[in-house]
Amino acid sequence: MAKTKLLLSLLPSAFLFFVSSFDAFPQTFPSWYLVSFKDKNNSHYSLSNPNQFLSERAIARRQKAGIAIDSSDFPINTNYIDSLKSYGLEISHQSKWLNAVLVFVDNPSKVELLNQSTIVDSIAFMAPFNLPKNSFSPKNIQNPKSKIAATIPQLKQSVEFTATRSQMKMVELDQLIKMGFGGKGIQISVFDNGFSQVNNMNAFSHLFANNQILGTRNFTNDGKEIYQSGNHGTHVLSTMAGYVEGEFAGSAIQASYYLFQTEDNRYEYPIEEVNWLAAAEYADSLGTDIITSSLIYSTFDSTFLDHNHQQLNGKTAIISRAAMMSAQKGILVINSAGNYGEGPWRKIAFPADVDGVITVGAVDEDGLMANFSSQGYTVDGRVKPDITAVGYQAAAINPQDEIVKVNGTSFSAPFVAGAAAVLMSANPDNSASEIRNVIRQSARQYESPDSLLGYGIPNFYLAALLLQMDTIEPIENNQKFWVIPNPFISEFHLLFYTSNTNKIDLSIYDMTGKLMWSEVDINVVEGKNFYKISSISYLKQGIYIVHIQHGVESYVRKVIKE
Repeated sequence: MAKTKLLLSLLPSAFLFFVSSFDAFPQTFPSWYLVSFKDKNNSHYSLSNPNQFLSERAIARRQKAGIAIDSSDFPINTNYIDSLKSYGLEISHQSKWLNAVLVFVDNPSKVELLNQSTIVDSIAFMAPFNLPKNSFSPKNIQNPKSKIAATIPQLKQSVEFTATRSQMKMVELDQLIKMGFGGKGIQISVFDNGFSQVNNMNAFSHLFANNQILGTRNFTNDGKEIYQSGNHGTHVLSTMAGYVEGEFAGSAIQASYYLFQTEDNRYEYPIEEVNWLAAAEYADSLGTDIITSSLIYSTFDSTFLDHNHQQLNGKTAIISRAAMMSAQKGILVINSAGNYGEGPWRKIAFPADVDGVITVGAVDEDGLMANFSSQGYTVDGRVKPDITAVGYQAAAINPQDEIVKVNGTSFSAPFVAGAAAVLMSANPDNSASEIRNVIRQSARQYESPDSLLGYGIPNFYLAALLLQMDTIEPIENNQKFWVIPNPFISEFHLLFYTSNTNKIDLSIYDMTGKLMWSEVDINVVEGKNFYKISSISYLKQGIYIVHIQHGVESYVRKVIKE
């Protein structure tokens, strides 16, 4: 979420500044520091009893993905925590993944004590405390009862709603919704700058009526409650969960949500990446299925702390390490690519550089890249962004309960997160990595990705079909398309590739050569095309020939009706 320009979070990822570098950095006190420990020796926890430190849902998610529980899941050694408290240090966040704590330091003598401690590996400056300290500690905030009579969302009709219909159809999410899948049973953790007025809006009344808001928490120290801070998160949440009868439906109106504020609206410093890390670990412990974040980092209020392109390797920035660990723990992580496309930075930032993260760029409703959308690749040559969705003139709902058009990858990313939740609800036995892979594979440019659109616009109905198949039958004898499924019962899809946008003609013949069905002048796009043939219920059981005429080229394939 950037505090300027388009409604997007563009923040830098935190680089570690050790004590040895402090001579070059103007020290201020009080300040926040990240203290990293050398080990987790003499832990009170055991791998044989993971229920001590993980929820049942978090354990089940690991088991489904075949992920081993290891020492990174252990909380920090309590003796080490007590040791820091003996120095008179106030501890805020604790990170088991990085084996580190965020501490409040009010004078330089305590920095020296940390530097001399035998249990401390390193200390890193995170932010000056240049504002009055609030008497606030991060905690769960109970959701107030909505004062509004909830409108019960109509799931199958929601794809016809005027404001969001085209965005749904572009990624064929409408096909899954028509089948009755809306993300039910899937838990999404949303990280943002606050969710102003969400508890008082008609567009979200169904979430409170149906207990779909599972919890809220402010991970900053700004002293505010999440419903009183930041409208960016309100817009973001609406792309997934908003509902206005006949006009607007988010991509996952049946999913359940955790709302976490990690962005501090008062300044831009690496401490916000630590907030993100703390929220990710908390979300993991709760057993969340998806993390979606429209926060991204590249520069800070102090240029000394700024990131650079050489750090875009997916494992340097604190926030990137947090996102990487989240993915390794079996969470599907979806993050905006950034709005740097027309600025001096130009590229994706952090944590959009992580291999295990689905990084989402922005296009308009015609599928054309938005100029502001950040570009790839990573410094080590990996494809980024991964995919794209509508982020230019995207539909959203503001805190005044008005449907508005907004620009930014901040809105393409959560829309995709909701779509992924719908895909998960349709395929509950598949792991996050399997979901992530088929979303990429379903995209139009999967065979020829680039640094602008990545793998391109995904197709969530194709992704669902791919999850239900072991493999796609191989292309033989120069035939350039697949029939899915084959055999079929009442309808099937054609998956084919083109190097140009010439229209195609389709025909179906029986084994005697009699024409049984045809359609001409079908529009196609360059790259992957996925076309549904459904008006063939009259065909009898047997073998048929599908024929594609594409310019001067002609392709045929056998298909079986059961």
